[in-house]
Amino acid sequence: MFDFVFSNPFIPGFVTAILSILLVLTKGWHGKHSCDPIIGIQKFHTGQTPRVGGIAIFCGLLTAWWFSSGKEGQLLGYMLLAGLPAFAAGLIEDVTKKVGVITRLVATMVSGVAAWWLTGYSLSHLHIPGVDTLLLFVPIAVGFTTFAVAGVANATNIIDGFNGLAASTIMIGFSAFSLIAWQVGDFELARLCFVFIAVAGGFLVVNFPFGKIFMGDGGAYLLGFMLAWVAVMLPFRNPTVSVWAPLVACAYPVLETAFSMWRRYHRSGQHPGQADSLHLHSLMYCRVARVVFKDARPQLKNSMTSLFMWPFPLLAALISVFWYSNTPVLMVGFVVCVLCYRLIYLRLTQFVWCIRPATISRD
Repeated sequence: MFDFVFSNPFIPGFVTAILSILLVLTKGWHGKHSCDPIIGIQKFHTGQTPRVGGIAIFCGLLTAWWFSSGKEGQLLGYMLLAGLPAFAAGLIEDVTKKVGVITRLVATMVSGVAAWWLTGYSLSHLHIPGVDTLLLFVPIAVGFTTFAVAGVANATNIIDGFNGLAASTIMIGFSAFSLIAWQVGDFELARLCFVFIAVAGGFLVVNFPFGKIFMGDGGAYLLGFMLAWVAVMLPFRNPTVSVWAPLVACAYPVLETAFSMWRRYHRSGQHPGQADSLHLHSLMYCRVARVVFKDARPQLKNSMTSLFMWPFPLLAALISVFWYSNTPVLMVGFVVCVLCYRLIYLRLTQFVWCIRPATISRD
């Protein structure tokens, strides 16, 4: 008999939703430090909005751990403990706006090392000749795993640009992982994924569609780290699951980050970490959502961008779920995701240029 909270994941989700609402209602007290500015190159919202939704998310996960005693609870406890550096760095940035990209990246890498030390899980193969030989050496495997985990956590933060986009993408990713885990009989990991889905959903009901609260760096790094570590655990615990299945399931945030770094450095000569408003979701807002819903309220135009983005992570998730054990098909599926991303991006850049100057507030 497994724990009550894991059999009723709506409880931590309910806690997350209630705390998110409380953060919104009390923003008059803490808004000076917690609200997101409306001026900036990546700002697409209006009004003062708390960006500390990560607090509600962390408390929801903490609730799940506190009221559990089985293996799922122990594993969640390890993940929460390991994720503290990533969450703390993100939350401090949300409040002070003074934590640099490199510092946050290092924090997520520390979380990755801590997760390996606490659980013993790592990426030991990629089905790539030569690379698999290197991954037989523990230091290299741990280093590669840490880099991959930090990459996914930071990728989650990058796609956190519009109401509902990051939270829904995370829910889609965890849904794919839970279905795969359930198919291979790893019910412990599947139930843990249900909790993450519920917590992200609890935040989503306050964030979407009216954007009353933002996930912030703290929430994005925390849930991104959890998503990344489940991606590591799934094939490690279940050898029949290809390591490419989690990669394909996370294709959207991974490709967004990789392409953004390439675009900034090779096309514009900018630092790879330099913020801009040329992400796929930013273009989707400018070229599609703002045109299709031109008469809608600004908050709704912001949120409708997520509707246009959802098919991409859904496609990636379906590929990973149906062919989770077939590495060649998954590799082809990842290439398909790359081509889809690139073609959509190229199509969107054919429209009239509409990226606003950094000094204009979000629409």
